[in-house]
This record gives sequence, structure tokens and C-alpha cells, in this order.
Amino acid sequence: MVDKEKLIQHIEDPVLKQAMIKVLDKAQTVLKSHEIKATDFLTPHQVQYGKKLLATLHGISCYSTGGYEGAERQVLVIFPDYLDESSVEAPIVALEATGSTQFHSINHRDYLGSILGLGLKREKIGDFLLHEEDQKHFCHMVLHEELKDFILFNLEKVGNVKVDLKEIALDTIIPPEIKYQEFVSNISSLRLDAVLGGGFKLSRSDAQSLISKEFVSVNWETIKKNFYETSEGDVISVRGKGRIHIVSIGGTTKSGRIKITMKKPI
Repeated sequence: MVDKEKLIQHIEDPVLKQAMIKVLDKAQTVLKSHEIKATDFLTPHQVQYGKKLLATLHGISCYSTGGYEGAERQVLVIFPDYLDESSVEAPIVALEATGSTQFHSINHRDYLGSILGLGLKREKIGDFLLHEEDQKHFCHMVLHEELKDFILFNLEKVGNVKVDLKEIALDTIIPPEIKYQEFVSNISSLRLDAVLGGGFKLSRSDAQSLISKEFVSVNWETIKKNFYETSEGDVISVRGKGRIHIVSIGGTTKSGRIKITMKKPI
């Protein structure tokens, strides 16, 4: 029996705690029935945390995948430790949606809205990978295998654009080609509220307000403290404003401010 309460008692974030309860539920089923189970799609922080929890349990193994190398949202595939990982397939598939962008543009939010509009939960879908070519738009999306037929039959439009759907092999997924704009900011400290001010052109009070509303995450973990110390390599997301990456932290200026190099998707 998995002692879930003991394993999660120190987790304060309610979203993370709920996700880990579900991970441990899957693990308990594997231990009891010797089946192979996969979780919902998890954020990088949840994947990392889930692996740490599962490593404390005897008799099971796991691996994570999002269908392609570099996937952001991934499932944890949990299986008895006497099985070879190479023989354990993840129950996920990929679909390709194609539509014309001659008169309309389609973005990530359009896809997410259309999927949620079908009554599906966000955690059942992995990454959306958008591409445009010769006024044609196509999107590769990763999802749980059990949802494949439902989406194929029910997803007809994304935004105002009619789309055609077909299943594709996971190894034909085209990863996103993300372009970044790099910039330098001089900030008073590496506190989260100061970095938000430099990265998103916010006042200190506005940055602190976003943190208090739990709109800010660092490395996909919601942060509630203004004085949280950021580090080189951190990925900082703000709901409704996007994402920045801390590329490097340099020295200080004559006035004592810290020179920090960041980048954001464009």
C-alpha cells in the first residue's frame, strides 16, 4: 500500500499536491495489478517531482515522454520494475490539423480554446506545435490515445478556420522553431519582483501584485514570495504576459545594480 498522505504532506502548492495524488494513485494500481499506467500530461516541474516520489517506491519504474524530444508537457509512464523500459510503450498519439491561413491566423490559444470547448481537460493534451507554410497552417498535437477518435470526429474548426485532421506517427512530429529576442536589464537584485520588473517592464508594485495573485511561476512552479531568489537558467512565466529566460547574470554597475541578460520568444 502506498502511503500517499505521508509522501505528499510537505507539498504546499494545492495544484502540485493534486497532481501528485493522481501520480501515486497510478503507482498503487501498478503495484497491485502489475499493469502499465500513464499519468495525465504534466508540467516539467510536476514531472520532476513525480519522478522523485516514484523513486521512493519499491517494485516500479517510470519514464517520461511528450512524444518528441524536448517536449514541455509530458506523461509519466509507470510500470513494474521487472519489465524492460524499451518494451513499455506510452499510450499517446499525435494528430495533425491542417487549415488555410489566407484570411485568418490561428494561434496556440485558439487551439487550446477549441479543445477545451469540446469538454476536454487541459491535462489530457500535450504540446501544440504550430507551423505555417505557403499560406497553409498545420499543427501537430500530442494527446492520450483514448481521446484520438473523439477529437478526430469532433474537432472541425479552430477559431474561425476549418481544419482537417489525421493521425501521424510520433517520429514525424516537427518540433517548434522558436526565435528569441535577447536583451539586457540592470536590476536592483535577483529577487523575483525585481527580475519581473526588468523582464516585463513592470513597476515593483505591479510585479508584486502578480506574484500575490499566483500568476507567476519559475521553472513551472508557482511562486508566492516576492523575495524568491532567481538564478541563471531560470524560466519565468507570467499569466497573460508570456515567458522570459535568464540567460546569464553579469557583474554590477557603478551604481550597484546587477546586469542580467534575458531572452523572450518573439
